[in-house]
Amino acid sequence: MTIQDLINWFNINGNYILYYFIILFILTIICVLIVNERTIGKVKYVMSFLVYAVCVPGILAFFLSLYTILFLRRSMLDVGIISYFVPIIAMVISLMILNKKIKISKLPGFTRLSSLFIMIGISFIILFILQKTFFGVLIFGGFTQLLLTFIIIMIILKVAWTKFIK
Repeated sequence: MTIQDLINWFNINGNYILYYFIILFILTIICVLIVNERTIGKVKYVMSFLVYAVCVPGILAFFLSLYTILFLRRSMLDVGIISYFVPIIAMVISLMILNKKIKISKLPGFTRLSSLFIMIGISFIILFILQKTFFGVLIFGGFTQLLLTFIIIMIILKVAWTKFIK
């Protein structure tokens, strides 16, 4: 089974994805209705779980969409709505609903999730640049420029990684 087979399976059996996000949406609304100053200590872990349960598929769908556009050069009109757009829309709506009641940054583990997003994003940018770059560094630019760029990218990755593993 390839990743494309998995994406096709999600497109064919899209009702499972819809049920998953509907259940998470209902749990999000229940948490927002329950939470107040007294119950925040008990509900914040459930809210953190909801953030993770919505953001991980949303982030993966976001980068899958970027990969489809930039690397495969496919039109977004040809892809399945369920596997490409529903996780992103559900992520945005759930985060907006949760953020109205409590700051998302105060939930446990959110810094790790944002660091994961940064690391995946930087890795994606590096891959895109490597794909599009003509490696004429020795002719058009200096080796020090290439080395400096590489060091800056590695420092950013290191900072994101240390936030991720905290």
